[in-house]
Amino acid sequence: MIRGARLVSVLACLAGCGFTTGGGNASGDDNASGSDAGATSPDTVPPLAGPYPIVLAHGLFGFDHLGPLDYFYGIKDTLTATGRVVYAPRVDAVQSAEVRGQQLLDAIEIARMETGASKVIVIGHSQGGLDARWAANHSPSSIAAVVTIATPHLGSPVADVSAGLTPGVAADAANALGNLFGLSTSGNNTSFQGALMSLTSEGAAAFNAATPDAPGVAYYSVAGRSALAGASSCPSGVGGFMSNWDSDIDPLKLELVPVAGILAAASLPATPVQDGLVTVESATWGHFLGCIPADHLDQVCQVAGQSPGLGNGFDCQEFWSDLEQYLTSQGY
Repeated sequence: MIRGARLVSVLACLAGCGFTTGGGNASGDDNASGSDAGATSPDTVPPLAGPYPIVLAHGLFGFDHLGPLDYFYGIKDTLTATGRVVYAPRVDAVQSAEVRGQQLLDAIEIARMETGASKVIVIGHSQGGLDARWAANHSPSSIAAVVTIATPHLGSPVADVSAGLTPGVAADAANALGNLFGLSTSGNNTSFQGALMSLTSEGAAAFNAATPDAPGVAYYSVAGRSALAGASSCPSGVGGFMSNWDSDIDPLKLELVPVAGILAAASLPATPVQDGLVTVESATWGHFLGCIPADHLDQVCQVAGQSPGLGNGFDCQEFWSDLEQYLTSQGY
């Protein structure tokens, strides 16, 4: 088990935390939020912030706060600096995307009611992206765009091994995941085991079949590349702000090494580009924006905003600010 300060840091990164509304002076919230979303015309200067509130959807293993840390570390302030209204609701810590998606949708309805906005943007990290897709599928009129960051849309080989669906040491794989999150993995009827099954390749295929993309909702995705993988190893994305760190490579955080090793071994003979938990291939969905040199922790500015690693110039807060401005430029 991870103990002490390391456990606190890792849990704070990968668990969900709720914060309330921020940035109440969003440009166009009262009027523009009811308009149809779309690309901004070339001769139109985009507003300081787009018309829609942003709802941040956390990954697996959620809680409100642990000490001074929250899941999306410092990201609320970054997004509200331009006037966006931001919500980060809490959903069940360990549950299927269907259960968490309904809880997320309930929170979206509260955000719409409080702001008067007709729609929201949902940005989901890890499993939060699956929750966002479920919510959009079930209430497309409430959501203008879904952005997924390092979401296992095709499942995870680590989950396959842990569940005993592919060759490998299942107990070791499950324990590696449990150790990362500080949880017990014993027992077949735990919520951990249930959530794990939903992240397998088989579970992902069933989810995708039951949850097609909703017409009228824009879907974007971002993947992380770590373990010193270069930009040339990723598919081409949108360019622009996503190319800012093409020359940078990311050293994987020690906490992620055991799980990343199982992921790599489970994928042999291929050696997929990954962020320590999710492969680039699995993270690709909808309009792929590209890869960032960031492991699964770096993507949400963890741990506690520290450097992503020696020699890596990736700036997490700058990435989130640029992502917001890109969405604004697209009319969202």
